[in-house]
Amino acid sequence: MNEAVKSRAPEAFFANAEDPLHNAFKAKAAIHSGPGGMPLLGEDARKRLLELSETPRTAKSLAYIHVPFCETRCLYCMFYQNPYKEEAVHEYAKKLVREIEMWSDKASQKAYPVHAVYFGGGTPTAFAPDDLRLVLGALKKYLPLANDCEITLEGRIHNFSDAKMEAALEGGVNRFSLGVQTFNSKVRQSVQRVDDRETILKRLDKLCSYDDSAVVLDLIYGFPGQTMEIWEDDLKTAASLPLDGIDCYQLNVFEKSPLARYIANGKLPAAAGQAQKADMFARSVEYLTDQNWRRLSNNHWANSTRERNIYNALGKSACDCLAFGCGAGGRLFGNAFMMERKLADYYAILEKGEKPAAFLMAPKPNWHLLRTISADMESGSISLAKISRAFGNVDLEGMAAPLLKQWAEAGLLVKKGEWYYQTVAGQYWHVTLAQLLMNWLEPMLPGAEPVGMPMDMGSPDAMKQMGKGPVTLESLAAMISRIPSSIRDMARMMPRPMLISALKDMPQEKLDHMGTGVKREDVLCILEDLKPEEVDALLKDPMGFAKSKAQAKHPGAPAHLA
Repeated sequence: MNEAVKSRAPEAFFANAEDPLHNAFKAKAAIHSGPGGMPLLGEDARKRLLELSETPRTAKSLAYIHVPFCETRCLYCMFYQNPYKEEAVHEYAKKLVREIEMWSDKASQKAYPVHAVYFGGGTPTAFAPDDLRLVLGALKKYLPLANDCEITLEGRIHNFSDAKMEAALEGGVNRFSLGVQTFNSKVRQSVQRVDDRETILKRLDKLCSYDDSAVVLDLIYGFPGQTMEIWEDDLKTAASLPLDGIDCYQLNVFEKSPLARYIANGKLPAAAGQAQKADMFARSVEYLTDQNWRRLSNNHWANSTRERNIYNALGKSACDCLAFGCGAGGRLFGNAFMMERKLADYYAILEKGEKPAAFLMAPKPNWHLLRTISADMESGSISLAKISRAFGNVDLEGMAAPLLKQWAEAGLLVKKGEWYYQTVAGQYWHVTLAQLLMNWLEPMLPGAEPVGMPMDMGSPDAMKQMGKGPVTLESLAAMISRIPSSIRDMARMMPRPMLISALKDMPQEKLDHMGTGVKREDVLCILEDLKPEEVDALLKDPMGFAKSKAQAKHPGAPAHLA
């Protein structure tokens, strides 16, 4: 076996064969799997993105439009940015059109059809009817939309008026994705979803009555107080409606979310545990299969030919994704990027005639192959032999044979010919499987970078292997304070594994450029010692946090001597 794999303890990649649905792994990956790369910040990110914009796209492509406003904040959501104000949203729509127009002559924007557009947020249905028409008109004018382009408007039932529905349909929206999450009024309102069951059903009936687009609902399982009986009622209610699709997602209680605080403070009971969520997932598969819904991926189901789910399917792949709007994320030729998250910063950079990118992650070697693996694992089945043929006959199946064999023996996969199909247990753990498979294969691929610390998704044990460095919290805080606040705000939104992954891939020369002498390994060690809320405080106010920690360590001492 490859020495790189041997050095990383293969058993760490193996699954527990006892009750794999509930216990395949110690922890379940909660974020989309995918290969990381070298991060660029601020001006460096904008410069690189501008260079990339001169190259034409040549394959399937997407566009993402971000609307960073919400009338209320749902407790579990980590995507909240700005409170809804009518004039602010109207002004934003005009600025958004300006950004869409800005690069309309760039090869990366104009040279190849866009096959799916997705309005995400935030709450895109917060747009007034005229704002919807304005932005949709700009998309038609400045983007080369494919004739069969899927245009999705994400949103919520609350304040989604008839006038907004009609403006969206007139503007070309042909797919609505509505975050109902649960029909149970008590559970909904406990997490600050506003409308009750009857209001939801009434508004859905109205939207479906136009019969002019696909209507898809998001359902979430695992809320505090959401029993299996409530979840089954959610599934049955959704399946009884004239919908085109249903998406079933597990609840993730992010450590910095309001929901986590409510649970910690006893304002809400604990959310469902891993075993209960696994049972809820399995029940959704069983029920929707029995109702003859068509499986599109591990989380997506269709009930008609209208539901194509193009954006979600291609979004996990290596395809390009143009991005517009404050906080929007996209990808161009493997380079993942994100726009400024603060409206003031977004507007200021836009006024200078620049694309307001705040962050860009350059791709690693073999990124295209790894993204392909990630997308196929999302679909529920994978043929490494097929992927190998598409990427120069690299023997992926031979490389992964010990891992795939163990997962099959553990009850996560079933092999038929050259294809591996996920069992229900495998489907539940598919994000974890995808990440582990990529981590296993990456060091063995042609041109791979040398393997450093074990790729185990940023566990504390892995960081301890690196040893404690001499760097102080004060010097780390000084380094972090030089990072623009908008970038630090984005880092505060990251789950810890994603933040650790970004730091792992940051070249030492980038830290040296900041002039602090801080080593990447030392940064990881310090972060491992801090509690989640302390990491958040460090990113929010680096020097203030370092000062408070020093004073707590030496009470009564002057700040500069503590």
